[in-house]
Amino acid sequence: MNKLLLLLLCSFSTVGCQKSETQRKTASRSEVSSFQGIAMTVPYRIEIGKNLSTTKQAEVQNTIDATFNEIDRVYNKWNKNSELSKLNRLPANQPESISNELAHFLRRCDYFVKLSKGKFDPTIEALQQVWKDHLEKGTLPSENEIKIAQATVGWDTITLKNNVFTKKHSATALDLGGIAKGYTVDLMVERLQKMGYNSVFVEWGGEIRASGKHPQGRSWAVYISNLEDLNPEHALAYVPLTNQAIATSGDYLQNWIVDGTTYFHVFDPQTGKPLALTDTSIASASCLANDCMTADALATMLVMCKTLDEAKALATELQTEIPGTVFWLMSRKKNDK
Repeated sequence: MNKLLLLLLCSFSTVGCQKSETQRKTASRSEVSSFQGIAMTVPYRIEIGKNLSTTKQAEVQNTIDATFNEIDRVYNKWNKNSELSKLNRLPANQPESISNELAHFLRRCDYFVKLSKGKFDPTIEALQQVWKDHLEKGTLPSENEIKIAQATVGWDTITLKNNVFTKKHSATALDLGGIAKGYTVDLMVERLQKMGYNSVFVEWGGEIRASGKHPQGRSWAVYISNLEDLNPEHALAYVPLTNQAIATSGDYLQNWIVDGTTYFHVFDPQTGKPLALTDTSIASASCLANDCMTADALATMLVMCKTLDEAKALATELQTEIPGTVFWLMSRKKNDK
């Protein structure tokens, strides 16, 4: 199909999303408590299936803020004072003790790197920066620049043992953006559950996880929409969520056109290049899984496939490895899905 897919949030106060704004607000006040804002420049929306008092709302907001602050403090490469940024500046072969939180996250990354056979690799940051510096100027890096940057890439260039981190190259740097949003959504849901809220819907930047059921007794729900037609009546799929998560990766979030080729924001650590839009490339990959970090990682892996057939083959392998996962894949080729 030559149109793009977009995973749209729709918490369906009743059937569909066609109600008036007044009706939605009334339903929200009587059935759910909603929290919306922007964290690290990315909008979030959180709904709890209960009409909370002002005191309880404040407690929930404190948990939301504390969670986002933790993500910014530990995992955000854009925060120069984050724990991740300090590792990115670490000299070669210098051991550095890291927090339990970051160590746990990197061990999860290790699983996904191995599962993807190297397609997914957070050590891509130095290579990304070389390319982005050029692409934003409308130029391409030289083969020598790519070669130098690619030498710093590879999961085997870093070591984590007993929460002590080291890297082989000073220039090796990590970008955790491929799964950090999904991880954040999981963390938010789990913390709200610990507060006693079992009916929860969390969305941050398009990554979504739902816990329990909507207070009306049905599943929480999203729909997968054509980017050029946001009407839910024309949705390509409606996806009920009960203790599940869904994430989407696509070629439409950020791209650059240089010398007639459109490159987009996903970088292949094996080729040392960003992915390019073609008739057969994956325009959108959505993944349904039990947790959002997994859905986020698998969607990223799939959008890196060169053709729909390759993506379908990988999806089959992933379903064997992680039962219960479901995928929606589309390329730009007409009727190719």
